[in-house]
Amino acid sequence: MKPGFRLVLAGLPGLVVVLAALFGWVPTGQDLPSYFVPLRYRTAEVLAGWRGPFWNPDVGCGEPFFANPQTGLLYPPVWLAAVLPTAVAVGVEAGLHLAILAVGCAFLARRLGVGGWLDLVAGWTAAAAGPVLCSVGVLNNLDALAWMPWVWWAALGGSLSATAGFLALSYLAAEPQLAVIAGVVAVTIAPRRRTLAALVLAVGIVAVQAVPFAAWVRGGDRGPRAASEIGMARVVMPRELPAMAVPGAPLPQRTGARFVEHLTVPLWALVLGAVAVLDRRRPVRHLAWWGWFLIALSVLPSFPLGLKVWNFATVGLVRYSGRLLFPAVVALVPAGAAAIGSRRPRVWVGIALAVTAGLSGLALGGSPTATLLGAVAAGAALVTPLAAPAALVGTLAVAWHVPEILSLQKRDGSERTMCLDAQRQAARIYPVGPSLQQLAWVQEERQPRLRSLCLGYTAVLDGRRSARTFGPLVSRLLDAHLREADRGPAGRWWLNALGADRIVSHHPIPGFAEVCRDGDLVVYDNPEAWPEVSVACTLPQPGQALQRCGLVHPLLTATDRHRWSVTTREHGGVFLWLETPDPGWELRLDDVPVREVNGAGILHGVEVPPGEHEVTARYRPPGLVAGAVVSLVSLGLLVGAAWRRW
Repeated sequence: MKPGFRLVLAGLPGLVVVLAALFGWVPTGQDLPSYFVPLRYRTAEVLAGWRGPFWNPDVGCGEPFFANPQTGLLYPPVWLAAVLPTAVAVGVEAGLHLAILAVGCAFLARRLGVGGWLDLVAGWTAAAAGPVLCSVGVLNNLDALAWMPWVWWAALGGSLSATAGFLALSYLAAEPQLAVIAGVVAVTIAPRRRTLAALVLAVGIVAVQAVPFAAWVRGGDRGPRAASEIGMARVVMPRELPAMAVPGAPLPQRTGARFVEHLTVPLWALVLGAVAVLDRRRPVRHLAWWGWFLIALSVLPSFPLGLKVWNFATVGLVRYSGRLLFPAVVALVPAGAAAIGSRRPRVWVGIALAVTAGLSGLALGGSPTATLLGAVAAGAALVTPLAAPAALVGTLAVAWHVPEILSLQKRDGSERTMCLDAQRQAARIYPVGPSLQQLAWVQEERQPRLRSLCLGYTAVLDGRRSARTFGPLVSRLLDAHLREADRGPAGRWWLNALGADRIVSHHPIPGFAEVCRDGDLVVYDNPEAWPEVSVACTLPQPGQALQRCGLVHPLLTATDRHRWSVTTREHGGVFLWLETPDPGWELRLDDVPVREVNGAGILHGVEVPPGEHEVTARYRPPGLVAGAVVSLVSLGLLVGAAWRRW
């Protein structure tokens, strides 16, 4: 079989997922139904022109939309949601990126010197590894990860335009942390000025979204001021790492959800990945070292001083250290494949490895068949000339977990939201703060209960508006406001100031009248909630009642712009707007820009003199124009570099 066809064949597993999705069998793991499907639904609405592109008013009392890379507005594969049913589009997107990842790993392995059928096996192994399959459930991670081997392949080939283009795609795919890792590793395995130039060019290409995103980060709940436990969110524990080498080994119990629920990687890739750290070829050696270094970093926050080191090194910006296992696998598998045959030990070493790994795996509770097959395959790949078939057997030995991780389910459109009508009638819903009790209740019937509690981005699917957000960033002002409201009766003023006239809970809340009950889910009425817009005599301070000194009549209500007619009494007042403040909003009084007045939490507005006036608000992401100019110039340079090379 010709090498080119063999490399294309590496994408077959991902294409099977694409085909399954087109026939209605879609992946439903982790965050797909409650987070990414709703986000893709809203992106499709924006692409169709039904919604404005810059602001999302339906979650978190309003938050940036364009500045959020996870929306995929500038990432072409996400546009599938505009022509396919959303859940199907997400399944196709996931399968497509598994194929891109597998083919990229096969190409990278070949560039590292892998011959025969090992390049194909490297691609399939990367796609079958537990951490990579888990990234499907956090789709932005998979999308960004898929371009990582292509970045390294292009950097090793010395192509400035291809390296920059693949890096830009990795960022636009919506996980900036993985894009940064891809760029840093590219510089170490191909330390050339051309590689550095490609990194700079890639940053310029994505500036149109990166600059607004940076502005959002600046006002968000990450950074040096973030809580010290930020690095502990879904960290990998050291005692969980043996499960990487032992198929089916039970993971120790822990509190909270895991970011990577399935850790197993074909044993041959780990064994040869260890051999690769001593390889004489710089790219192979450095890729292997990066793989093991990223695994070590994934567990760093679990150590006493490791959390402080993590928060210091990441400046409080990076959560979920477990995601580092994704690029670790993508680095180790091609490096391990390249190391096969470079140092071939004696046969007794392979036998000893197989026996030791097999018995140890069984002792750790691994699946007998998968564990023994993986151990024998690793030993054979290490010491015999039959490395390709041995590695393939080792990969197939862990492939049994693929259906479980992907959780393919038939899409039938029967998803139900409890008390939907009562929630739709609300101007804004306040879902009670997440708790361990709530998480336990949700796990009994995960997707319907997540949706009914208005968690994730599910509000955008059916016309609800939520005061809480589960986005990648939360405004510091909103976060502080919600923390006060979550205190229960002591936070009643803050709850009212959110404009939330309905409360959704899975447990009783005294002091509120029930509007709807469906099983354990209850919707309560909050008649004391403030209106979203009003004219206050003065800006209320915590504990003070809202005193109205005028009337507000909406003239225009759109996603990114509003216009109100405001009438105030003889002493004037403050036009009060319960929308999350953001520097991208420009408020005008009678078409003249005015300075905002800010109060506690999300309270903000403008002072209005006596009489009749018009207040307008328009949102544009901060830095959008400057970023767009930089992106256009960078795209011109990219096209010029590609044309010159061609």
